[in-house]
Amino acid sequence: MNDKVFEIWQRKREQGFLSWLFKSTLGAVAFYLVFSIVFQYSTVSEQGVPAFFQSQASNFALFTLLMLIGNGVLWLYREASFKKEARRRNIL
Repeated sequence: MNDKVFEIWQRKREQGFLSWLFKSTLGAVAFYLVFSIVFQYSTVSEQGVPAFFQSQASNFALFTLLMLIGNGVLWLYREASFKKEARRRNIL
């Protein structure tokens, strides 16, 4: 882990797990919502936005769940890498 990545993760981990998990997942879900509408505009224009959201609700819920799990695993991986690097640098 290089110095820049180490310092960035050190700042992010100060937010706490739940805060970081919520922000990361919310950002990914917002990105997914916007781009699903943009790339599927033809179905939105025919059915209307509310009908589109209703038909895609299960996809959005599944994506949110998978992002929560994925971001949780990512946190654990980054935290393990950070601790390993901190021990190597004799910080912990």
